[in-house]
Amino acid sequence: MTLFYYERLTQWASKIWHEHEPGVSSLPIWADTDCASKRAHTRLEIGQTVSGDVTYQGYQPIACPLVTEIDFVLQNEDAAEPGWAPGAYWFKFSTFNVLYAAIYTSEHTNDDTMAIALVPLDRLNEWLAFQKVCEALVRNLPKRQDVYVIGGTNSHFKPTIAWEDVILPEAFKTDLANDMEAFFEKGVEIYKQLNLAAFRKLLLVGPPGTGKTMLCAALARRAIERGRIVVYVSGSDFRGATFQKIHQALQIVAQSAEPVVLIVEEFDNYLTKENKAQILNVLDGMETPNNPRGALLLATTNYPEIIDRRIAKRPGRLDRILIVPPIENEELAERMLTRYMGNHWQESHRRILAKLVGQTGAFVREMSLHARMLAAHTYQPEVSFELLEQSYETLRAQLAAADDLIPQNEDDEDKDDLPPSNGSNGHQSGGLLRRLNGTEN
Repeated sequence: MTLFYYERLTQWASKIWHEHEPGVSSLPIWADTDCASKRAHTRLEIGQTVSGDVTYQGYQPIACPLVTEIDFVLQNEDAAEPGWAPGAYWFKFSTFNVLYAAIYTSEHTNDDTMAIALVPLDRLNEWLAFQKVCEALVRNLPKRQDVYVIGGTNSHFKPTIAWEDVILPEAFKTDLANDMEAFFEKGVEIYKQLNLAAFRKLLLVGPPGTGKTMLCAALARRAIERGRIVVYVSGSDFRGATFQKIHQALQIVAQSAEPVVLIVEEFDNYLTKENKAQILNVLDGMETPNNPRGALLLATTNYPEIIDRRIAKRPGRLDRILIVPPIENEELAERMLTRYMGNHWQESHRRILAKLVGQTGAFVREMSLHARMLAAHTYQPEVSFELLEQSYETLRAQLAAADDLIPQNEDDEDKDDLPPSNGSNGHQSGGLLRRLNGTEN
């Protein structure tokens, strides 16, 4: 399908070229879509040197019947996703011109944007240099006190979770924080000495509700406080979880003049059959970003079984797989419960702590919220232990009913790509998680 669009664009561009540049031989080539960015057009300066004595002299839009009138202009100038609109342009330089066209092909493919350029045969190097200028203008993001978002409904968000607010085993938190700091402070130089791209990859694995999102938010805040750029890839817009978003994020990582933390939640959603080979190239192949200041990928998954063996079992593709555990002991359960109960906490509530061991933080949050709502609805000034226990049993029954509603189709030809079923306690029971825990040979 992409070749079809390429052929049609090339035919149109060749006709226009011969009308406006008679006698000048040109070559049609794939082009960088960053040249269609409104951010690049705004930041380019007339007279700016491109290469040698060649300078940029501006651009002129030209009507193209193949361009779909869809404008992806973002209001925020420093958003991670640049303002982009399909279009055709004459780019004018001091000694030559280039005919350029960028189109939107389909919202159902990963390659939903493409661009071509007709370039004079003896000016290919200068055009490639110009593309790099546009790419740098688009991808080199300034430092902010919030997180850049790719693919979300908002262009930024401010992480408000403090590191001390994350209730997990202290040894686990210390290990993770030390890993990130050691990489940026000392590891980047080690990677360079070994002639490796300074790109570290951590995968957080655990059942839904164990706090992976909260952990990512707290690490993002720590990174921003230490002068790093944080980019978050979201699958919440109409495009969903596409490799194009990861590719765009990697371009930012590679172009950034600052160290970058890249967060990809629900990493398994991107590992489709179509994307898997591209993901492998990102993790340890030709597309691995090489930011001299260092880049750290922080990915999460609820379903470790979907992480391909070629990824999980190959050293270097993922530097570390860290299990985010459910509540391990009554001390953590008490810290979690007292937070969500707030001023409704009572000493009698300690009697339920043993039942919370093995549950997730999300379970404790919902149980506490439901108990407090029960008290409010019945005009009780405090949450008794009986109300708390009632809330616990209600939530347990709800989870059990939800498990029964999940269809099980053993004949599904794609069952290997589906999330594994949950155990009766609502916790992930996949084989990879058991292997990581050392409980399965």
